[in-house]
Amino acid sequence: MFVRLALALSLFPVSGWVVASAPAAEVRPARPSVAPASAARPLLTLKGAAGVAGLSMAQIEALGMREVRTGTFWPEDDGSYAGPLLADVLKQAGLERVEAIRVRARDGFSQRIPRQDWERWPVILATRRDGQPMTPRQKGPLRIIYPRDLAPELSDSVYRLRWVWLIDAIEAEPGK
Repeated sequence: MFVRLALALSLFPVSGWVVASAPAAEVRPARPSVAPASAARPLLTLKGAAGVAGLSMAQIEALGMREVRTGTFWPEDDGSYAGPLLADVLKQAGLERVEAIRVRARDGFSQRIPRQDWERWPVILATRRDGQPMTPRQKGPLRIIYPRDLAPELSDSVYRLRWVWLIDAIEAEPGK
């Protein structure tokens, strides 16, 4: 009876979130198993003081792949994600020292991410989920993934909006 009650209580929403346990996040090097379909076409636009650059999927993945298995704010999205560190993508465009970036999605959504995030945690620009390229239905082909299970503060709702998906542009944003 006690076990059943404890299990039932663990599934009740707390402050709008479902409490569930997940394995601790571990970020490690990854190797893509399947080449993305549109490897040569520019997929991501990077904008900064030095100008504008476009990166293809192949160029993004050539920056070095990392894999993280983590829980998300959406249980159906929990899993293993791979992609380069956001810090490495920003360095490629000369944006690693800006105070913040604005990450833009194809659907018009955008979110500000402060530099302290990519300096403190191994945030990745995911290109793959469970080893496969992500489709738009899977919130791909590019998606910001925080290693949520790595630090308790990453479960705070302030980070929820920073998990941008359907990404097509990243640009420098003045500090606030």
